[in-house]
Amino acid sequence: MYLPPISAPRLYWLVYKACIVTPLGWGQDDSSQILAAVSACGTGGTITLPAPYVYTIRKRLLMRLVGATLNVFGTLSFVPDLGYWIDESHRIEFQNQSTAWIVEGSDYIIDGGGWMQGGIEGNGQAWYGRAAGHSNQFGRPIPLTLYNSTNATVRNFSVRQSMFWNFYVQDSQDVSFTSIYLNSTNRDPAGNGSNYETNTDGINTIRVNNFLAADWVFHGGDDCLAPKGNSTNLVFRNITCTGGGVAFGSVGQYPGAPDFITNVSATDITVSQLISPAYGGGTVAGGAYFKSWVGHEEGTPPQGGGGGTGRVSNISFENLHVDNTSQGVFVNKCYFKVADQANYCDTSTFLFEDLSFSNVTGTVNGENGIGLNCSAAQPCRDIHFEGVDLLDSADNTPARVVCDNAEDVVGVKCNGTASSVTK
Repeated sequence: MYLPPISAPRLYWLVYKACIVTPLGWGQDDSSQILAAVSACGTGGTITLPAPYVYTIRKRLLMRLVGATLNVFGTLSFVPDLGYWIDESHRIEFQNQSTAWIVEGSDYIIDGGGWMQGGIEGNGQAWYGRAAGHSNQFGRPIPLTLYNSTNATVRNFSVRQSMFWNFYVQDSQDVSFTSIYLNSTNRDPAGNGSNYETNTDGINTIRVNNFLAADWVFHGGDDCLAPKGNSTNLVFRNITCTGGGVAFGSVGQYPGAPDFITNVSATDITVSQLISPAYGGGTVAGGAYFKSWVGHEEGTPPQGGGGGTGRVSNISFENLHVDNTSQGVFVNKCYFKVADQANYCDTSTFLFEDLSFSNVTGTVNGENGIGLNCSAAQPCRDIHFEGVDLLDSADNTPARVVCDNAEDVVGVKCNGTASSVTK
């Protein structure tokens, strides 16, 4: 099919419900013409944004796809107009965060066309400099959110320099993200010695059932995968993370809204922190990280909260390899953001149980390889290990296992108590 030149006045054209969009060029906003194509072909059709075009996105996007395919073979470039995105992004329920692009619907595919090819350029450096390591700064938008979606697939997709979390999924089921490349890297020398890319999580999920993440490469300054409340039946497979690992939570932030994360299988997970804090990962706790807020509520989300209840259970890891992470496996029931909450570390009633880890290997950047920092109000229980071989990277000696209020720990010997808290 003939593609008109970039300067052609026609925004998109329709042939048998196949819409092809070419950019207007010269920095002109392509948001409206992309949304028009989705309106025309988003039910039972195909929308294609060809490579190697770059599409300028100056306005928030809201799309509904039903039985459709959105081919993002080019690049959606979200302009770093911080004022616009802070004021006009879609607000999401969790922590009053923001997103620039929402897709909802059923039986749809978002395809980037190939490994490290099509996807999103978030121009995140402007956001990293503004936040300067400050966590959860208001108004930073998530590039792509799937909401109220069933049987949705994102594949062969890349996000570079994300503004905030790369992906967010809420109130959805039967969702898969496969062959994903994510890279958020600070390039501002002012960030040396700190973690300017904080909050560039790979993905966060809330109220999601039947979810697959497979064949990922992630580089960023926060959690690689972060299932949150009421995420069930999750599979993580062949994930390579540089920066943060797999984090369950945070949970227990909202009193009166119990969080449940159950039935999770994670296989062939590699987590590395062999990078300076200036390039991400400096504040992330470990390969597999379980974090619940203290039982005492203070402040308001996103930086405040606590006192919530719930359960994380039936979680299995097989082949977890870590390279100079803070710890290989870490359970932290003393998660908080308000300083006074440090006095309430034994108050969390959130339950972690039935956790299993097979073949946990690699190095940690301290003497503790496994930390089970549970609370007196609700101890952790039924935690099973097999094939643990973790070394302190400083001297290649076996790393310790430390436990507080952990019951029925099998396969390792607790030889100390947690001496510090990671927030």
